[in-house]
Amino acid sequence: MMMEHPWLIVSGIFILAVGTYLMRASGALLKGRVNLTEQNKALFSAAAIVILFSVAMTSTLFSGNELSDLPKIIGVVVAGILTWYRKPFIVIVLSAAIVTALLRWLF
Repeated sequence: MMMEHPWLIVSGIFILAVGTYLMRASGALLKGRVNLTEQNKALFSAAAIVILFSVAMTSTLFSGNELSDLPKIIGVVVAGILTWYRKPFIVIVLSAAIVTALLRWLF
């Protein structure tokens, strides 16, 4: 496949790089100048959780353009349950991996 407009890709990369830099720099530049209420802090915290959860669910339920296999979904559910009960990270990861591997081996 031949690219007819490689400058579009280069300009897109440039725009994303500048935007990323400005977003990161704004935190350092605005620190101490912007005061957030406790309600706003809670809202930002909830928004971050929702974004991370949606990315995790998308990665869990889909593999490319297809639905993921059932053992992967069950493994993530096991990890979620163990996280809810505040188990150590290594226990969560190993348990999810073992459950997924066993289910794939059985089916």
